[in-house]
Formats: sequence, structure tokens, C-alpha cells
Amino acid sequence: MCDNEIKIIERLQEENAKLKEENKILKTSIEKLEALLAKYENAHAPPSLRRGGNSGKGRKKSSGKKPGQKKGHKGITRPQPEPD
Repeated sequence: MCDNEIKIIERLQEENAKLKEENKILKTSIEKLEALLAKYENAHAPPSLRRGGNSGKGRKKSSGKKPGQKKGHKGITRPQPEPD
């Protein structure tokens, strides 16, 4: 082997070692985050601790219409009682 090939191999070995270390750090971080997420996804956790909501289950969808009586509707009120 020539010097150039040896340098390339050494550089690749150093890069491989750095990537392995980074991979180890990232795996540890993922494990911590998954443990934290499991805490909030627990079925026994109160709703105040759950994050993210239920992604729209049970919610009414807005039809885009305004609530209440429509324009032109004749209003009806109860007659006021006479005071005693």
C-alpha cells in the first residue's frame, strides 16, 4: 500500500469512530425522549398532562355558517309578567 491509501484508510477510520460516537449519543437521546413521551401517552394519565390532544376525535366540524337566527327571521319574545 502506498502512503496515500494509508492516509485515506486512517481518515475513514477516524470518521467511522466519530459517527459511532454520534450514533451512541443520538440513541441515548431517543431513549430519553421516548420515555418522556410514554409518560404523557399513558392511558391513566389525567387529561391535563396529556399533550397533543386527540387529533379531532369527537370534535364538531365547523360548517362555516354563523350561529343563531338567520337574517329576516321574525323574533319572538315572551310577554313580560305584570309586577305584583
